[in-house]
Amino acid sequence: MDAFVSVNSGLSHDLMMELTIYDENLDGLPAVAFDWLTEGVSRASIDGELGRLQHGLRVSVDGFSRARDSIPMRRGDGLWGSVSVSPLGTFDVLYNPYVEEALPWLKSHLVERPESADVKIGKFARDGEISNSVIRLSASFDEELPNYVKLVYQVDEAVLVNPDTARNEHSRLLATVRWACGRYNVVFGHFSYAHSGGRTELESYLRGPVRVPSRNTPNWRERLRGYSWLTVAPDDIVHHLGGVDALRDSGAFSSISVLPNGSFLLQATEWFHEYRDERVVAVHRALRARLIEGEFRRPSPAPGQPSTHMVLFDKAGPHGGSGE
Repeated sequence: MDAFVSVNSGLSHDLMMELTIYDENLDGLPAVAFDWLTEGVSRASIDGELGRLQHGLRVSVDGFSRARDSIPMRRGDGLWGSVSVSPLGTFDVLYNPYVEEALPWLKSHLVERPESADVKIGKFARDGEISNSVIRLSASFDEELPNYVKLVYQVDEAVLVNPDTARNEHSRLLATVRWACGRYNVVFGHFSYAHSGGRTELESYLRGPVRVPSRNTPNWRERLRGYSWLTVAPDDIVHHLGGVDALRDSGAFSSISVLPNGSFLLQATEWFHEYRDERVVAVHRALRARLIEGEFRRPSPAPGQPSTHMVLFDKAGPHGGSGE
């Protein structure tokens, strides 16, 4: 594989794959979230990672720091894990969120349709403290969108572009996304930097109400909230774009997968680091007729912000053809 170069002068940022799930039966959505945070996490693991979760290490709901002196730390190659629900609190198992007591707690809290629930699995630092997470999956509910749950896979940009980790991390991400797309009624999906509110790259650079995800989400049959390296487009959108043959003929996608619910998983390039310049232009051109429309705002001048390479800017609006 070619050497990869991270964007934005070597800074790394969180990326998120968000899958929007629609269900007319509201009672089924908490089960989807529970499934994602349990079996989905298992799908995201590689080389038996979950089997390396530490057992027997407990902390109180008041947090790790309160209990650290009374709980022996086991070092080595074990993993830590945590499960949390917001705003309802954090379960009192830090190192293995899949102990017997944790799953009923998580299931009962998801029935309440919390703002978010997440599972993190990570490595220990050399001194025995918890360190960076290697798996981060979450599910979020919005009281304004009772028929939806959004499933999120979060990943550090650096591990996708680093030649030492890229192959495994691409495999982990794509396997999990494809599993979910084959299991749930995914009506939209995007791969973007972790913007506030779960905005797509396109939404994050627009002005006014059109940049609000909760406003755009119910219009999934008519408009795409964005375009990205990985995009899930529903059948209605693809039909208006000329059908799947037109998308294949566009040359914008390295693969197009038909999902059980009729949606399509569109992958622009084999590797994330290849999604630059003309490849972004090609995806935009293929999907532009069904993108949300609005006036662009200027990118933030503050240093350390994510790159804007995944969005095309044009004074006339998001249907312009010029790049940055």
